[in-house]
Amino acid sequence: MVQGLAISSLTLPELEEAKHLRLTDDPNFFTEWHQNLPDLSDEEMHYLDQVQREFFDQVRGGQISEGLIKLIVISPLLHLAGFYRRPFEVRLEESVQVEASEANQVWRGRIDALVIKDQFWILVVEAKNSAFGIDRAIPQALGYMLANPRPEHPTYGLVTNGSSFAFIKLTQAPKPVYEVSDVLLLLPGRNVLGQVLRAMKRLGQQIVA
Repeated sequence: MVQGLAISSLTLPELEEAKHLRLTDDPNFFTEWHQNLPDLSDEEMHYLDQVQREFFDQVRGGQISEGLIKLIVISPLLHLAGFYRRPFEVRLEESVQVEASEANQVWRGRIDALVIKDQFWILVVEAKNSAFGIDRAIPQALGYMLANPRPEHPTYGLVTNGSSFAFIKLTQAPKPVYEVSDVLLLLPGRNVLGQVLRAMKRLGQQIVA
């Protein structure tokens, strides 16, 4: 009998065992998040400063929900990265499932935001409540990324709780391997949203080129 599991409940060891997934030790595997990044305009940086102020204004009232983080932080980043415009398409709460045949399981879940171009997955976005560390989002994002219908192409992920950000890269051929970027931490007086946006733009440009 096939057992159904929520992707949100999976742990990294479970993913690695069921899908033979491994963290790569190749330093050149995932350079896209920090090399050859496009420049940002003064207007874009001004907008990101405003996004940061609004985020911290909300945090002062206590922890903020996943939904509010998507509204305040993720939506502006998707907008500035150009993902709301053609040739890209953004899908919210996209349902996916992954078969773990050796474990006789089917994993199911809904992606917070998925950026695609001509059926090619560009970016899987997973947000968490501001009270949670993004380490809890990494296995969930990887579970979604494994559902890419075009596994011959790399899949990228972005996980955030509003103040911490990390990018993920997954390739599934010939064997599934992944890497996680450095964690970018948003602090008063230090707006790393610019670096996050530059990396997002870089991924979009790579697909269009």
